[in-house]
Amino acid sequence: MPTTELLAVVERDGFIESEHRGVAVLVGPDGRMLESFGDVAQPFLARSSLKPLYAAALLDAGLIELEPAHAALASASHHAQQEHLDTAEAMAAALGVDEAELRCPPMRAPDGALRRFAHLCAGKHIALAAAARAMGASADYWSDDHPLVGVLRDGLAAAADEPIQRLAHDGCGAVVFPTTPVGFARAFRRLAPDGTGAHRFVGDAMRAHPTLIDGAGKPDAVVIAETGCATKFGAEGTQAIVAPDGTTAVVKTADGARRAGAPVALALLERAGAIPAGTLDRLAAPLGLVQLSADVPVGILRVAF
Repeated sequence: MPTTELLAVVERDGFIESEHRGVAVLVGPDGRMLESFGDVAQPFLARSSLKPLYAAALLDAGLIELEPAHAALASASHHAQQEHLDTAEAMAAALGVDEAELRCPPMRAPDGALRRFAHLCAGKHIALAAAARAMGASADYWSDDHPLVGVLRDGLAAAADEPIQRLAHDGCGAVVFPTTPVGFARAFRRLAPDGTGAHRFVGDAMRAHPTLIDGAGKPDAVVIAETGCATKFGAEGTQAIVAPDGTTAVVKTADGARRAGAPVALALLERAGAIPAGTLDRLAAPLGLVQLSADVPVGILRVAF
């Protein structure tokens, strides 16, 4: 990674057990950078945090239409709970997509069966398969030279207001694009309640369906339900959160750990007055930040700034 700074530490009985370094950026509702840590001008892979922006790009291109719950699932990294399987089946039926068409590998469903709909990226893949068909293009929507790649790249570049020259390959089999942390923050800001068009629609869908985005009791679902923010984590330690007023935080940890992303982002939003003071303290237990000895609290993951 580029130049990083210390973002969070884990304390236990006064000992620092772990440190999480990385980059972080906060942009205001007008897109102006308010705070930054580390080099936020170097491209990185936000991985699944990009899903809401992909969904918006497909909607803006007129390739698919989505119900709010289906837009949420297209933005999700779900945990194969029954709600997720039921929504994936309904979404695929509405879009005329067969489960066998999906590139994402099968994962374990609640009934023990291996199903592609149980994959955490199933909603994104259902949307991509439907969009490829709407284009009259081949079914291999994951290929580097598929015309759908240009739709996703151009939509993301426009939202981030920066050029995208390269692509990479995500764990689910789809392509993924690099952005700078600050460009990604400006793109994610478009999901706020005062956003427009497909971005606002997707952001509203995320806020309306928190458990579809992650899973009941999972960090993204907790943050959405408890703060009214829209948020999405990505593999290898990315977290993006847009507050109701449009202030947006993006965090990427150098060690790839997820656990530091939400608290660092929430701390930045608190400092900016975009969410109420004390929000991070209130959510420390449900976000799993409290360190325990049996059932006795003896430490916490805390931000380092």
